[in-house]
Amino acid sequence: MSISRQPVKILLTIISLGIAVFWVWALFFPPSRDNVAAVDDTSWSIRANALCQEANLQRDTLVDLRRINTVGPNALSERADIIDEATAIIQKMLDDVTSQQLASPQDQKRVDTWREIFQDWINGRIAYTAILRTGKNAPFAESMVEGSPASTLIDYFAQANRMKSCGAPKDLAV
Repeated sequence: MSISRQPVKILLTIISLGIAVFWVWALFFPPSRDNVAAVDDTSWSIRANALCQEANLQRDTLVDLRRINTVGPNALSERADIIDEATAIIQKMLDDVTSQQLASPQDQKRVDTWREIFQDWINGRIAYTAILRTGKNAPFAESMVEGSPASTLIDYFAQANRMKSCGAPKDLAV
């Protein structure tokens, strides 16, 4: 008694084609993820980007390129003071950007979530300067949100809304 291999070949061919079609679609036609974080009100994004650009220019004036070992015994305290000044600028920027209420409840929820993540990240900066003032030169350890660094989610929202200037500042990156 001979078993026909034809049905098995057809089934395996269909499965193989299905897998191939899936990977072509996944690699070349992925669904847009921007709609998850994108705010429909483009005027809000334009205003936010302008506010963030101004804040970034203010922070640029605080750049201190001295090597920590050439500053002296108060080096970490001085660094903490500069970070605190920069953090105050970032806090004002976040407050200004999120002060405008959006008409859409979905948009407002997205902005509120971004604000919460950004505020947590700012609070981490404040805790970091307290560590520096103890004399410990530790790296900045930002908070994690659902397994990702907070800055990644902050940047994702900023990118999705075409407000790149509103991404998480990289001034404490190692």
